[in-house]
This record gives sequence, C-alpha cells and structure tokens, in this order.
Amino acid sequence: MTAVVKTRVRLVPWLLLVILAALVLLPAAARASGDGGDKSGADEAPAPDSGAAAAAAAAEADPSIAAVLAGKDAAVESAAWGGTEAQRAGVTLVYRWDATGSTSLNEEWPLLRSGDGTPAPPYDSSTYRIRASEVSALRVDVLYDGARILQVMPVDGESQFTLEEQTWAPFSWFPGLTERPWVLAPVFLLLFLLLIARAWRRSRAWNRRLPSMTRHDRQFIGRVAVLLFLLAGFAWQFYEGWYAATGPSVGTSSSAAGSLASLPLLLIPPGLFVAGLILELSSAPRRGSWGLLAVLSAAASAYFLAAAVTGATTNLNLTYYILLAVLALISVPRAFSSGKMGWSRNTPRYS
Repeated sequence: MTAVVKTRVRLVPWLLLVILAALVLLPAAARASGDGGDKSGADEAPAPDSGAAAAAAAAEADPSIAAVLAGKDAAVESAAWGGTEAQRAGVTLVYRWDATGSTSLNEEWPLLRSGDGTPAPPYDSSTYRIRASEVSALRVDVLYDGARILQVMPVDGESQFTLEEQTWAPFSWFPGLTERPWVLAPVFLLLFLLLIARAWRRSRAWNRRLPSMTRHDRQFIGRVAVLLFLLAGFAWQFYEGWYAATGPSVGTSSSAAGSLASLPLLLIPPGLFVAGLILELSSAPRRGSWGLLAVLSAAASAYFLAAAVTGATTNLNLTYYILLAVLALISVPRAFSSGKMGWSRNTPRYS
C-alpha cells in the first residue's frame, strides 16, 4: 500500500509538467493555424475588377471618346452600379485631366433618358449632338453585358465646361444650322419686309374690288394651308417641349425645360399659335389683333434666336425661333387686309 502511494506521488509532478506544456503549446498552434488560414485567404483574394477594365477598354476604343482623350494624361475614376454586390450591372467611368488641357468637343453621343443620375433599367438611350467648350472631364457609363456604352457626356472637372449645343433629331442632322442658327434670320427679315410692302400695296389697290371665283378658291386653299400649319406647329411645339422636359440635360440650369422657372417660356409660343388659330377661324377682320400677333411673334422669335446664339442651342429654342418667325410672316398680310375672307363663296373678301 505504501509503495502504491509513493508511485502516485512521483507521478504528480510529471502530470503537472504535461499540463503546463499543453497550455503553452496549444495557443501557439492555434496562432500558427490562423496565420496559415489568413495566408490562404490572401492567396484566394479576388483579382481586380476585370469588368471595369473591360468597360474602360471598350470606352477608350470608341473613336469619338478616343479623339477627346488623345494627348491627355487622364486619370480614371470608376464606380459600379446596378445588379447585386456579387455581380454589378455596369460601371461609371470619369476621365479627368488638367485644366490646361481643357478642350472643345462636337460629337453625337448617347444620353440616358433616365437622366444624369445612376443608370437604371431599361437603360434607354437617345443620340444627342453635344457641343461644349472648356471640357476637362468626361463621364462614360458602360453596361457590362456586351460592354455597351450607354451614355457619354462632359462633366465639370478642374474647369467648368460651357454647354453650347444639345440637340436631337431632326435638328442634330444639320450641324451647320445648329452651329449658326442666325443664318435664317436675314431670310425671315427679308420676307417679312417684302410681305409688308406687298400687303400694303394690295390693300390700297384692291380695297373696292370683289374677288373672282378663282381668286376665292386660291384664298380658300391658302387659309386651309395656314390652319394646317398652325395645328402642326402647335403639335410640334408640344412634342419638343415634352421631349426636352422628360429627357436628359447636360449640365444644370434653372432655365432647363424641366424646371418651373422655364414654364412661362414654354407656354408663350403655343399660346401665340392658339391665338392665331382663333383669329383665322373667326370671320371678323381683326386687323389690329393680327398686327399685334405679328409683332409678338417676331419679338419672341428674336428672343429665342438670341437664346440659341448666346446660350446653349437646343431643339426647343430652334423650334420656337423658326415657327414663330413663320407665324409672324403669316400674320403680316392679314394685318394689312381691309377685310376678311369668309369660308363661303358668298362672303366677300373685302368690304
């Protein structure tokens, strides 16, 4: 019995040494295992976003974008959007360069109908002609699926760009007109003066003559043509105003088509066309009303021409400028007429 007790007493120190060794070695082994796991995780970390690299390559391969970036040491910023965290839908690339290298551009580029915010499905784009100066940054939105370029537009960089034109079809098809909208002004002015002189001469010479049947037919066809023009002009202004108000806008402006401040400007030209329709359908002479309409239309046309020349040229101010000038030309002969032709052959042209 005594021998057994002595044997157990001798084993106690060894058991204590084994326990102490285990307490020392187990944390070290755990740390080594953790370091190995971290190292393995680092080895398996995902590579840089290959989608953004492919999108940048697609953007820089576009001839119009490459022409703007040529010769510039541009830094690229990217921000993915859409989709899920694991699989994004696309990326926004912003190219920036020094203000000393600011450039001018005149290109036809797509713009998203959803505006200049974060792109959202269905990613509908429309082609616009964009002309701007002092550009030192360019934004390109690329959809990963097919590396499709959704939107290209200048943005403010080290210098603030100046937007000179943002037009869409059909005006974007005529860059000569959009760059120099004043080329039609001399034509309108000459026609305006010729019509005044002709209407005044005819009213003085024919104020006591009754029209023949043939003349009445020509005048009737002319009135129908004027009514069709007024209706088509009103519809076209409504369409252009809606398209501009619901579409994208390059840059920010308080006078953009979608802002409340521009609402009076959007309503004045259609209001003048409605007034012309009322006067044309009326059987009374209303020479003073036609004269006032001619003056107001000419003044408004000159205003929108000035807006197109001094500011950004858009479909909206070009549409108003041209249609109001034609309305002024239509109003001039009616302002000088001594009577009003009725819709019946029995109604005399002149009193």
